[in-house]
Amino acid sequence: MIELRDPVSSLSHLLTAIWAVFATALMYRLAPQPSRTVAMIYGMSMVLLYTASGLFHGLYYESTAQHRLFQKLDQSAIYLLIAGTNTPIMAILLPRRWRRWFLGGVWLMACLGIASLWALPKPPHTLVVGVYLAMGWIGIIPIRWYYQALGARAMNWAWLGAACYTFGAVCELSRWPVLIPGWIGPHEVLHFCDSAGSLAFFVFIVRHVLLRPGASPSGISGKYPVLPTHFISQNRLC
Repeated sequence: MIELRDPVSSLSHLLTAIWAVFATALMYRLAPQPSRTVAMIYGMSMVLLYTASGLFHGLYYESTAQHRLFQKLDQSAIYLLIAGTNTPIMAILLPRRWRRWFLGGVWLMACLGIASLWALPKPPHTLVVGVYLAMGWIGIIPIRWYYQALGARAMNWAWLGAACYTFGAVCELSRWPVLIPGWIGPHEVLHFCDSAGSLAFFVFIVRHVLLRPGASPSGISGKYPVLPTHFISQNRLC
């Protein structure tokens, strides 16, 4: 039997990585042809993050340098997941004239964050988590377009995902709670919340972004991309 350094944190994310592989394959199958690229960017960012995190928390290290290497890979993948999650949402729901600016901004932040991890001395853990949290909530800036495109009920899935990620980060920063001493503490709760947040955003992106009528990064008009009222009133996508 394989012995894991941090079994709960490692297994929770390795299992999520396996789920993410199937979820990505499902998105590729369901997404309209023009949307498959952004769907794959999102899906692969999930697979990469949960694989990197599962390995980082599961492996034993022979040196501090080796530990730091895998930690950087894990932390870098978090930036990619944040940007990757925003990619299909922004590419499909935002008006064309704003799409490139928001997408460029979120990916620029991800690249700068990754570069800082590898080029600068190790930052405090609280700062790293805080930056992730702030970057994730930047996605709220264009929220009026999302509501106009989808309606309030569909957006509940996005809010649920954001709440899971935020609650996990708050637990990590506050070092609370300790549910089972020695087994399930704040960091394990963070991992559970990460997996739950990814599941909620997956439902949101597949059901309400990729499969909405006219979902295409190249097929959105320059005006607000709104659903016909009967789709919202009859809740066909919910």
